[in-house]
Amino acid sequence: MKVAVIGAGNLGLSLIRNASRKAEVVAVRRRKELIPEMRNVSAASEIEEARNCDVFLITLKPDVFREKMREIGEISEGKPVISFAAGVKMEEMRKFIESPFRAMTNPAIESRTLVAVHPPSASEHLKFLDADFIFCETEKELDAMTSFIGSSPAVISRLIHAFIVSALHEGVSYRNAFKAALSAFEASSYLFSRYSLNEIVEKMATPGGTTVEGLLEIIEAERSFAEALIQMSRKAKMLSSRERP
Repeated sequence: MKVAVIGAGNLGLSLIRNASRKAEVVAVRRRKELIPEMRNVSAASEIEEARNCDVFLITLKPDVFREKMREIGEISEGKPVISFAAGVKMEEMRKFIESPFRAMTNPAIESRTLVAVHPPSASEHLKFLDADFIFCETEKELDAMTSFIGSSPAVISRLIHAFIVSALHEGVSYRNAFKAALSAFEASSYLFSRYSLNEIVEKMATPGGTTVEGLLEIIEAERSFAEALIQMSRKAKMLSSRERP
């Protein structure tokens, strides 16, 4: 299996690190000297150099992808082209690309994380990735995943940072605050996957205790967090409505 990753920026490099564990990768970036040396990875500066690949992953910025779409369609020659570019619709891609698909993930894919795909059959062309897949039946749902999978780790990282700063304020060492923050978010994921919110609160809160005090303070933060995710989703919709080729 030979995979082209066109646009070896932050997300592209993360995909390359994952894909190169099982496949040969051609990494395409205009300044190919910025692509670090990796096993099973060859660097290229021109899209044409990826012509012999079996599948094409697009991690270009949306406007750049639109500029390069015709060229990508010509060199892909009917082979799968899977776009990770936010907001670029299937309808646009079909003008120049015979076998288009869409996907969304985030830089944690360098290890392992979720990949959202549309249509669901796109996952058949991504078997070389060490990943879990969620299947979007509609393109609208995939667009929303730009926020809820693609961008959300940056926002959640701010919450982790706030946790650490709060612990430092209360006299906890940075090392212990950092470990406690990661553990707390991991524990929350574990509990939320197995119990309802009410059950979690029941397990942890005691009348007049510390948990109740925190739950009363977090209400506004919950609203702000939800609004941040919604605003990111709206931005993705704006990207998809821009002028197309």
